[in-house]
Amino acid sequence: MILNCMFARGFGGLEKLFLDEIEMLSEAGAPARGLVRRGSDIESYARERHLAFDAIEIWSDWDPLSRARVRGIVRRVQPRLILCVGRTAHRLMGRVAPKEVPIVAMVQKRRFDHDFRYEGVLVAAEHRRRTLIEDGVQAENIAVIPNAVRLPRPKADYRLSSPVNIRALGRLHEKKGFGVLIDAVAQIAKRGVAFSCTIAGEGPERSDLEARIARAGLQAHIALPGWTDRVADFLSPADIFVLPSFQEDFPLAVLDAMASGIPIVASAIDGPKDFLVDGSTALLVPPNDPRALANATLRLIEDDSLRESLGRAARAEAEQRYSFAAVGRRLLRALDNVIAGRSIARPS
Repeated sequence: MILNCMFARGFGGLEKLFLDEIEMLSEAGAPARGLVRRGSDIESYARERHLAFDAIEIWSDWDPLSRARVRGIVRRVQPRLILCVGRTAHRLMGRVAPKEVPIVAMVQKRRFDHDFRYEGVLVAAEHRRRTLIEDGVQAENIAVIPNAVRLPRPKADYRLSSPVNIRALGRLHEKKGFGVLIDAVAQIAKRGVAFSCTIAGEGPERSDLEARIARAGLQAHIALPGWTDRVADFLSPADIFVLPSFQEDFPLAVLDAMASGIPIVASAIDGPKDFLVDGSTALLVPPNDPRALANATLRLIEDDSLRESLGRAARAEAEQRYSFAAVGRRLLRALDNVIAGRSIARPS
């Protein structure tokens, strides 16, 4: 049994990945069980997906009651390995897990608690591996395992909608660059193109984005419908998917667009650059450049064959490299290495 732990309160891309790992490992032949914070959004989604998990009250890694609850779960489950997603989970397990049970920390940000025990580190992208090495983590202790995506029915018809349907997805946060997208579609509107742009997500920048849309007079063209759990359904009618971010690790939204066969325009930043190829599986543009973003989007609007070739190539890449089955096998091989006392990065 592999115990996968995460104690976040909210829900976003990383929390979805945590739940995906439980499902992927079980499908790959390694029973896995989750451990989450009671009353959290993750608990609700884990129950909705019918995953095996326990939910406990957690305060902090130094709280004696929190430690006792975690210790009790570990004693009952008797895992062969503990996978920790997030700092709170890693710090708690580093304090209470038996020495004979290896700990693997999954890291998506640069901050990493080196002082707490770990036998391996998982990252989703090559640029994160490089930063951890710069910070002193040994290369042989890091495995790069990309995020995974369910494969919906691929896009079959690449004829443009009328108006053109542009879609984006993510937390409404400054680093996601949705203000740049609004400025870009304002330029598209000035070219006389009929379009709609829908940005699904919630977050602290909502009011600022709404004000920006109003200043540009684009209320009839841009919608902010809130978060959606039905990502494939949200992407299905899209002609073009846009990722205008300033900062990403391994964006699930892009994987979802690839899996749906939607042609993509994305910022040329660490993360997307690790798995998107400009002119082959996406068009990459400089971040924080509304003109470049508008021009790339217009290029796809005007070029039917390019739109279709990018969409089909992205779907093929998702099938080959990022399906649940493909990533689940890679994840299990890495964790099996640790269980066997080998380096997590050892090739299979």
